[in-house]
Amino acid sequence: MHDTYLLNKIAQSLKELCQEHKIKNIEQFTLVVSHHSHVHEESLGEHLEIHCKEFIGDDLRIKLQREDIEEQTAIIHSLQGETLEP
Repeated sequence: MHDTYLLNKIAQSLKELCQEHKIKNIEQFTLVVSHHSHVHEESLGEHLEIHCKEFIGDDLRIKLQREDIEEQTAIIHSLQGETLEP
């Protein structure tokens, strides 16, 4: 797959955001990728289930938007999930 590097970077960024903001489970997020990207909701969801399983909710919803941005770039626009108890 052409976008394995990008999928890995997205998973790593989501892990870091969860740790930083004490998010236990991601329920949904919006991601922006290039018009030329091969990333789509299904492939991203499968990748996250393998590489980010500890932070993924049972009913993860991914909203993918395509914009005029650099290839191999992704922008996480919003992230919703369950936070850890204080």
